[in-house]
Amino acid sequence: MIPHAKKLFILTLVLLAVLASSFGEGQGGELVSVSVLRVIDGDTMEISGGDRVRLLGIDAPERGDPLSVSATDLLRELTASRPITLEICEDRDIYGRILATVRAEKVNVNRILLREGMAFPMLIPPCGRPVAVDVLKAAARGALSGKGIYSLKGYGIISQIEAGDHIGEHAMVKGKILELHRGRKAWHFNFGPDWKTDFTAVLFRDGMQRFSDLGIDPADLVGSEVLVIGKVKRYNGPEIIIHGPDQILPIYKIQDP
Repeated sequence: MIPHAKKLFILTLVLLAVLASSFGEGQGGELVSVSVLRVIDGDTMEISGGDRVRLLGIDAPERGDPLSVSATDLLRELTASRPITLEICEDRDIYGRILATVRAEKVNVNRILLREGMAFPMLIPPCGRPVAVDVLKAAARGALSGKGIYSLKGYGIISQIEAGDHIGEHAMVKGKILELHRGRKAWHFNFGPDWKTDFTAVLFRDGMQRFSDLGIDPADLVGSEVLVIGKVKRYNGPEIIIHGPDQILPIYKIQDP
């Protein structure tokens, strides 16, 4: 028989493991109801009590940049005159701002800004890890819509076959990953049968670490249709070097609500 105290200790360890697993999957986070005093820009607000909130997982255009006013107006519209709930990460950013997913009634404000093309994804661990998949799916929908920042020069969608005609340009290449070659220094995502001529997305070790830090396995993208975002270069065939998950957006599940 296991002594009663030992049973309690084992049960406590099991419970802690379950709770840690739930938090790691983004189902935790402190929920706080607040009122918005003012919207500062497209991803920052001041709330009751004087704290500033930075919307988690997104990066809206800075003041003076194209669409910065539109992003600010949309955030103000989404949060005006309605109950606001923050799902808060325990860490703050380097400026002391609260990092949170903002919900206005049942609306996920962070997600709406991404889907309307009013913000790019910006995922920084540890707070970015639980929201990474949700952020990337919303960003993919925004990119495909052609709205907002994705209507600007350098964000037109081209096919993988057209990539060779856009060397030196910033673009979004749409295509399906056929295979992954794991090299010693880099991984190559091949979009065609001939790596010497067809489009390739290249992931070096620094990029691999960013995927790992966010709990994402880039190998899972093989067989998926994606958008690869970045400057098109030529090395054998056309290629884009990706430095993290925000540059290779899976689009095969964006129909999910």
